[in-house]
Amino acid sequence: MPDLRTRYVGLELETPIVVASSGLTETVEKMRLCQEHGAGAVVVKSYAEEEVMRSSPTPRYRILRRRLGGEGSVTFISYEQASKFDIERYAQEVADAKAKLRIKVIPSILCVTDEGWVKAAQLLEEAGADALEINTSCPHGSITFRGKRVEETIFRTVRLIREAVSLPIVVKVSSMLTSPIGVVKEVERIGVQGVTIFNRMTALDVNVHTEEIEMPGGYTGHGGPWAIQYPLRWISQIYPEVKLDIAASGGVSCWEDVVRYILVGATVVQVCTAIFFNGYEFIEELVRGLERHMEEKGYARPEDFRGKVVGKILGMYEIDRRHRFDAKIDPSPTAPCKFACPVKVPVQAFIHYLSKGEFAKALEMIRSVDPFQSVLARVCYHPCEDACTRGDMDEPIAIMALKRFVLEWGERNLPQEVPRTAPPTGKKVAVVGAGPAGLTVAHDLAKKGHRVVVYEALPVPGGMMAVGIPEYRLPREVLRKEIERIEGMGVEIRTGIEVGKDVSLDELRREYDAVFVGTGAHRSIPLGVPGEGKEGVVQALDLLRRVHLGGDVEVGKRVGVVGGGNTALDAARTALRLGAEEVFLLYRRTKEEMPAMPWEVEEAEEEGVRILYLTLPVEVLGDGRVRAVRCLPHTLGEPDEGGRRRPEPVPSSCYELPLDTLIVAVGQVPEPIPGLPLGPDGTVDVDPDTGYTGIPGVFAGGDLVSGPASVVQAVASGRRAAEAMDGYLRGEGMNVEAPTLREVDKLKVLGRSWERERRPRVGIPTADPSERRRSSSEVVGTLSEEEALREAERCLSCGCGVGCGLCERVCIHFAIEIEGDRYKITDRCEGCGMCVQRCPLGTISLVPHRG
Repeated sequence: MPDLRTRYVGLELETPIVVASSGLTETVEKMRLCQEHGAGAVVVKSYAEEEVMRSSPTPRYRILRRRLGGEGSVTFISYEQASKFDIERYAQEVADAKAKLRIKVIPSILCVTDEGWVKAAQLLEEAGADALEINTSCPHGSITFRGKRVEETIFRTVRLIREAVSLPIVVKVSSMLTSPIGVVKEVERIGVQGVTIFNRMTALDVNVHTEEIEMPGGYTGHGGPWAIQYPLRWISQIYPEVKLDIAASGGVSCWEDVVRYILVGATVVQVCTAIFFNGYEFIEELVRGLERHMEEKGYARPEDFRGKVVGKILGMYEIDRRHRFDAKIDPSPTAPCKFACPVKVPVQAFIHYLSKGEFAKALEMIRSVDPFQSVLARVCYHPCEDACTRGDMDEPIAIMALKRFVLEWGERNLPQEVPRTAPPTGKKVAVVGAGPAGLTVAHDLAKKGHRVVVYEALPVPGGMMAVGIPEYRLPREVLRKEIERIEGMGVEIRTGIEVGKDVSLDELRREYDAVFVGTGAHRSIPLGVPGEGKEGVVQALDLLRRVHLGGDVEVGKRVGVVGGGNTALDAARTALRLGAEEVFLLYRRTKEEMPAMPWEVEEAEEEGVRILYLTLPVEVLGDGRVRAVRCLPHTLGEPDEGGRRRPEPVPSSCYELPLDTLIVAVGQVPEPIPGLPLGPDGTVDVDPDTGYTGIPGVFAGGDLVSGPASVVQAVASGRRAAEAMDGYLRGEGMNVEAPTLREVDKLKVLGRSWERERRPRVGIPTADPSERRRSSSEVVGTLSEEEALREAERCLSCGCGVGCGLCERVCIHFAIEIEGDRYKITDRCEGCGMCVQRCPLGTISLVPHRG
């Protein structure tokens, strides 16, 4: 165990921690607390000869909090003056402390006359003081702040006291002297045993709103964490020049500061402000921290490392001025929104540009990732919003609504340009299925210069986007424009051709250099109950397909829908638009377990869909045509091993629900394709990173691989496959180098955002439920420009890259440039390190110079 005992001005202290002169040490009771918590000595609150200094105003403490470029700063000002006691009562308190305590007691005196200095010193020596501190530097009123010939007056006073008493003397020096080292050398020559470096600086604060002087209306003392660097600098210079002991004072906020002071030459370390902030228990934290550090370093006593770093301090002519380092950005720390997005939309970047009114740049960011952003701005399940850090503060940013605003602004204000393509490679690719996965592959490969032909069994391209999502959610015109952009890149789409029937997979393999299969999951799973084959029982996908392809569909007045996913909700809401007066949705579990998107459930209920939870259809009733469905209510049973309460049937509770049509939406599986084997779950097994099926040149993705999923997940699957296919076509291998991303620490983001105004997200415009239930017009509207700008301002800019941009703003060498939604550091970097210090995520480091 390290031994913290320290020799200071001839005294043996138990620890090098000294509680500085202040209200913390005014009485025996307070000094006892210092002793109990581990201090080695106390400097008693100063005695003042001038009576006016023996009382302090109320209030007399203030914490000043400032922000500089987002960095927090704390300063402490106070107007705590001297002890309330006259010299006789002050000396009695010192005598009582010496009689009752083992801690070393060092009184502090502040006088204005020669007689006062001598009398106080002699009385305190008689009281048994262990040493005496001469306070020549109090910021409220002392020799340092009383005008002419300051240093000469200090020296004369010290000589006077040195001749009057024999006990050890410590001179408390001001940081505001012209030559601290000269003062210290002279008082050592006079014969003092120690110096305190430094007393507080004098200070003032002004209220700019009231144009008044802040508490207490005059000059104060200034301390706090900011204050440590100045005494560190001077102690390191004084230490090698003198033999007397040094008490470091100022800016101690943790045990590391104690170590810092000792490393530059301090004998003991005085603490004041930090105890005011944290209580006397803080002394123990300093002692324990110092002990742990010494144990880890193998130091037995504080003197083992006292002044250890002084020899490492370089002078002006010794500093290495070569260009040794450059800054380097690690781009992996990513905002939670982008991290959660399957296609990695640069959300933070586009919202940043939007908030600045730079809509064209915002559009460029959105369009940079995939061809279906206008579709996804309507039908995505927006995991970005679920992940949004702002949601932990008040509400998530309305990312999907902002994206839609930008895209529609682009439609109105910019020419609709077709994405540029690379020069032709001479390679041909067949894409089977014109759904989101297949068309994404077609887009990405055409962009890279490959010729692409898409085969689609349906009479229209788009897959589920075209025939599975109702127009009130996704207008056909929006989808049509997205597909036309792809066709404009040279992609040929052949509809009405079913692979496996009109053309075989083997034929495609022979004709093309590579094949992608993305035929989706269009085969409906039957309900599996008696009577299911009756007329009036239809699959949801069949109904939606007939509606979207212009077929004549009648559902009657009462419609039941079985299922809890988005397809079930789409079918139920479509039934209302087909004229149904009552629509019931039967779901076997609870609302919380419904796979449908919550807002879709809410909108369906607003339109009048009645959802019967914990309800299982067990039989379809009727003579040839559905008349009713027999339902079995369930209740939640006891929790299973995983804690989940499973539905259990309620005995003898069956009832009949009269219906004209029963729509089944309990799931889908892919249709088999000859030559492409399906696994036990009905999907195609592929390499998850590349979509490679194991059949030379054949790749697959989308719902055919994953089973029924979302549009955005299918698009992401297509993007991965396209990148692998491009490598395959170029003979470079199928290795997909996905960017390494890691989610930023939300707590750090929230920590630096605590001053931001709490503000709820913008309301999303929606059509009135009573009007929309009979209309195919889009339910959700578009934000106004004012609303979009206001909402974009709420973004916290969590991640590295555009939207943060602090590194670019602080670089005075113009060495940081934008590349996509990220920043890169150019060869103009001079290695100054400012960006490293200011980066809120700590993603910039200094590396050896490239030159």
